[in-house]
Amino acid sequence: MRVADWFGAGLTGLGAEAFGPLMASGFATVDGRVIEAAQEHISADILAAEKHFRALTAGRSEVDWIAREDYPDRMLSLFARGADLVVASRPERGDGASYAARPAELIMECGGPVLLVADGDAPFRGDRVVIGWKDTRESRRAVSDALPMLMRAQHVVVATVDGENEPVASLNEVARRLARHGVDASVEVVAKGRHSVAETLEETATRHSADLIVIGAYGHSRLREWMLGGVTEDFLAASSSFLMMSR
Repeated sequence: MRVADWFGAGLTGLGAEAFGPLMASGFATVDGRVIEAAQEHISADILAAEKHFRALTAGRSEVDWIAREDYPDRMLSLFARGADLVVASRPERGDGASYAARPAELIMECGGPVLLVADGDAPFRGDRVVIGWKDTRESRRAVSDALPMLMRAQHVVVATVDGENEPVASLNEVARRLARHGVDASVEVVAKGRHSVAETLEETATRHSADLIVIGAYGHSRLREWMLGGVTEDFLAASSSFLMMSR
C-alpha cells in the first residue's frame, strides 16, 4: 500500500488457491464428499483473504479484488496485464504451488516488474537503492522498469561485482542515463571475495543502508541457474532486502 500511495496508484488484491490433485487408486475414484470438502476449504481461504485485504484497504479509493480457484502464480501472471507492478512474497516453508505464488514463475511469465518482499518485518522505505548491474538485456529492462522508484529515491548506487567482467564504462553510461531523469547515481565496483554475487550485493545494500535491490532476472537460462546456481536463484531463496526484478 505504501508504494501505491507514493504514486497515487490503485490497488488490486488477488485471492487464488488451486484444487490440487487428489490421489485415487486404480480400483476407486475419489469420493465426491472429499472433493466437495476441498472446494469448501478453498472458498473459506479465499473469503478470509478478501476480508483481510478489505480491512487493510478500508477507506481507500481505487481498490479491487479478484478471486479465482486456480494456481496463484498463474492468476497473478494473467492479471498482471492490468498492473504496473506485481508485489509478492516468498512462500512460507512447506507451502506448495496450490497455495502460494512461486516467484520464479511470476518473473518468467508476468511480463513486468515484480517487487519481492524482504524476509522479516521491516517496512519498505525505498529511499536508498542498489542496482545490481550487468550489461544484459534483463538488467537494462530492470532499470527501465524501476525508473519511477529510482526517481523518488534519495540515494542510488549502480554496483557491479568484481569478477563479473563488467567494464566501468557501462556503469557510467547507466549513471548518466539516470541523471537525465534527475537521479543522482554513483557507481561502484565491489570486490566479491569468498561470497556469492547475491551475498555481495546484499552486503553492498547494507553498507549503503539501502533496503531495495534492483536486478535483471535470469541473465542465464533458467535451467542453467536451477542446475548450477545463479544470482536470481540465490535471491529467490532468501533476501534481507526488497527486490525489484524484471526479465
